[in-house]
Amino acid sequence: MGPSMAMSTVVPAWMTLIALLLLVAVVLWANQRDQALQVSEARVGQAEARAATAEAAVTAQAEMQAATATALAYTSSPAAAVDRSLSLVLAAEREPTDQRLRALSDAFGPSALSVVRPEVEHLLSGGLHLADDSGYDLNVVTTTSPGPDEAQVQTRERWTYDERGADDHRARCLIETSEQTYILQKPGVDWQVADIQLGSSTRADCPSP
Repeated sequence: MGPSMAMSTVVPAWMTLIALLLLVAVVLWANQRDQALQVSEARVGQAEARAATAEAAVTAQAEMQAATATALAYTSSPAAAVDRSLSLVLAAEREPTDQRLRALSDAFGPSALSVVRPEVEHLLSGGLHLADDSGYDLNVVTTTSPGPDEAQVQTRERWTYDERGADDHRARCLIETSEQTYILQKPGVDWQVADIQLGSSTRADCPSP
């Protein structure tokens, strides 16, 4: 074998080795690049997850604040004052104690009290009270405010009067459906029912137990 043939054999071997080294370097670079991209994508995903969590927390907080504001607004509204006043009437008719009767005088003005008291006095005079399953369904139709300290609340109501004697024996049971308008005034911090304008009203016996 001559020198030229030996040289021609050595050169391709070196070229092959260099090519292999270059290929290995390219493969290593590609792997490192893929790993870097994966790490970058993972960080982006984590950042997006944190952002989504933060956004969800802010949204939940805003919704909670809005719900709280709505609840507070309703609590101080004329419609809520009517509902609270009717619940006092129901409590007094279930158990007409002196304390509950005095509470009616705080919730209702003299004119409105003259509309509410006859039903309570009917029960007192007969030694009766309303059973626990008595109650009312209140539907507020409209609420208007003629002035800053005045309001009118029109309602439709369905009352169940299950009248019981001292021995808890049923005396009578009525279902009353009615419409009325409550005139409210604000003499202080809270609303008070100043007057009640009665509208249509129908009564029927309760279904047989």
